[in-house]
Amino acid sequence: MPSLSDTIVDVRELIGRPGTSRRLERHIPAPADLSDAIVKIGPEVTVRGVIESVVNGLLVRATVEAPARVACVRCLTERAETVHAEAVELFSAPDERDEHAVDPGYEVAKRAIDLDTLLRDALAAALPVRPLCRPECAGLCPTCGADLNVDPCDGHPEQHDQRWSALADLQLPDVPR
Repeated sequence: MPSLSDTIVDVRELIGRPGTSRRLERHIPAPADLSDAIVKIGPEVTVRGVIESVVNGLLVRATVEAPARVACVRCLTERAETVHAEAVELFSAPDERDEHAVDPGYEVAKRAIDLDTLLRDALAAALPVRPLCRPECAGLCPTCGADLNVDPCDGHPEQHDQRWSALADLQLPDVPR
C-alpha cells in the first residue's frame, strides 16, 4: 500500500497563481486492495502529467500506468498486461460554507494534494472486468478441470450429478396433452 509520502505532492508554488503549471511524475507502490484473483496490479504505478493552477484550484491531467498479471476468466491462463488510464481531476480548497462542494479525496490541504484517490479512481475504471485470453476460449472442464483449449475431454458422460439421484426412479403418470 502506498505511504502518504509517496502520494502527497507539495503544490505551494501553484496555489493562487492561475496560469502556472508544473510537470508531475511519480512512481508509487501499487495499492494492494485494487488487486484480486483475476487482476494483480503492481508492483508499481506510474503517474505522469501536469498540475495546472486554475481559478478554482489545481487541475491535474495525468496518465496512470501499471503493470498487471491478468488471468482469463474461463481458463485461468495468465498474461502480462499494462493497465493504462487517463485522468483529469480538479483539486480545490474545501469551502467552509459548503462541505460537499469538493469531492472527498480531491482537496488541496496544507499546500499539498494527495494523488491516492486520483490513482485509485483511474485504475479501478481501467481494470478489465471479464478478461479473456481470446474470444473463443473454451475454458476449463467443470468436472475434471482440464483446459479445454489444450486437452479436450469427453465431458464425463458416465458421471451423474448425485444431487438428482433421488429422482432417478421416480415414475410420473403420462399426462395427455
